[in-house]
Amino acid sequence: MPIVGTSPAIHVPAGGATIVFLIDGGGSAISTGIKGDVLVTFAGTIQSATLLADQTGSIVVDIWKSTYAGFPPTSGNSITGGSPPTIASADSSQDTTLSGWTTAISAGDILRINVASASTVTRVTLALGIAR
Repeated sequence: MPIVGTSPAIHVPAGGATIVFLIDGGGSAISTGIKGDVLVTFAGTIQSATLLADQTGSIVVDIWKSTYAGFPPTSGNSITGGSPPTIASADSSQDTTLSGWTTAISAGDILRINVASASTVTRVTLALGIAR
C-alpha cells in the first residue's frame, strides 16, 4: 500500500516527499517475492531508504524501476546497486548514503518492491525520502 507523505521517523529532505510502501504478512512472517508496484507522479532524487518493522527480525527489500512503457520492472532493473534496504536482527534501519544506487526518478516511472529475504518480521514499512 503506497502512500506519499511525511513522518518524523523518516528522513525527508526539505521541500521533499516520501514514497511509503507497506508490506504486511497478515500476521505471518513476510514471504519473499514481488509485493507491488508504485507509479511515481513526480521527478526527484532518492535521498534515503528507511525500513520500520513490527518486531525484531531480518528483511532485505529490493527496488526495481522501469518507465511506464517498459513495464513491468524486473530484477535486472534493480536501482539498489547491491545495497538494498536491509534490516539485520533489528526492528529498523535507515540508509542516507545509498552507495551504488540509481537515485534519479522521473514522473511516470514505476517502482516494483521485491522482498529478497525475510525472517520473523510480519509487517514492514519501506519509506523512500525524495528531494524534488
